[in-house]
Amino acid sequence: MDFFRRQNWNIVGHTWLWFGISLVVIVTGLGTVAVKGLNYGIDFTGGSLLKFQFDQPLVSDQLSTAQVIAQTRSMLQKHGLAKSQIQVAEGNQLLIRTVQMEEAEAARQEQSIGEELSQLFGEAGGSVASLGRDMVGPVVGERLRTQAIIALLLGSIFILIYIAIRYEFRFGVAAVAALVHDVLIVVGAMALLRTELNTEFVAAVLTVIGYSVNDSVVIFDRIRENMRLHRGGNFVGIVNASLLQTMARSINTTLTTLFALIALFFFGGPAIHAFSLALIVGITTGAYSSIFIASPLVVLWERRRAPVAAAARRPAAATSGGGQSSPAPVGASGTETTSAEEVMKRTQEQAQEEKRDKRRKRKKRKSSKKRF
Repeated sequence: MDFFRRQNWNIVGHTWLWFGISLVVIVTGLGTVAVKGLNYGIDFTGGSLLKFQFDQPLVSDQLSTAQVIAQTRSMLQKHGLAKSQIQVAEGNQLLIRTVQMEEAEAARQEQSIGEELSQLFGEAGGSVASLGRDMVGPVVGERLRTQAIIALLLGSIFILIYIAIRYEFRFGVAAVAALVHDVLIVVGAMALLRTELNTEFVAAVLTVIGYSVNDSVVIFDRIRENMRLHRGGNFVGIVNASLLQTMARSINTTLTTLFALIALFFFGGPAIHAFSLALIVGITTGAYSSIFIASPLVVLWERRRAPVAAAARRPAAATSGGGQSSPAPVGASGTETTSAEEVMKRTQEQAQEEKRDKRRKRKKRKSSKKRF
């Protein structure tokens, strides 16, 4: 647990390296989206819904719902429809949603699939009858895409408001920027891998957002705690130390989650491949962005405010301590590489030095008043 605390890793000092890596990955993914587009599935492009009904319930002690779906999908693979959505309804109905087809092709597929279903489940379910087919147009898919975008925007706004109230506005902006970073990488990865996207992908993205925010909040909470414990310490050093202190937690949590997701990807079946793959990419990216994107963004925000505060303190610092200048802030240049324990010790020493400077100023003012 203390391994990362003892390391001399200057994470914040390499901010532009982390930003550069993310930029390359995001540009590659978005370039693929622009050139090839996303591989939208049935939910977004529309399709055909085939309905079949058996005389008897399909699900029994010998045949579970999962087995019915697996055997049906294996049969559909011969027709090039392995990615169809399959659902058992009311015990004896089988609903199969396929990609959009022409009317003649849909009629042929309906008849062929009905005959094979009779051979496959005739012994358990009896005779099978077609209940007709429905066509789902791309208009529904367009509405789903719009609703998905609205859900992502609302989620980001609420997260920004919550973190701004719970912490500071700069933390909220950094968290939302990390979320956008994660979503762009997940979308780019799906485009590169040509993974078929359905409504499960939207659920995966929302899950990634929640996971990434959780990791960022843990780091922000440690930063705030260290800021309270070491008032007056250098902000860059405190953030770097906080990252090292929470690194073990972030890695352990991510790995345990990834183990389950990898098992789900390989053994969960093709129906949830896109869902599990999006979660694997997103949760890995979320852990990366919480450490290497969100926190460095907070530091950059602080550095933009620092020159104004430094200019206000400079005249007083030049006359304090008998004309001696105050010690340089720890890690202000972003080049020092000290362990978390050393940074905390040095920031505490700096805070104590600033308190001594204030006491000397007060004594000097009192002595000047006595003279006059």
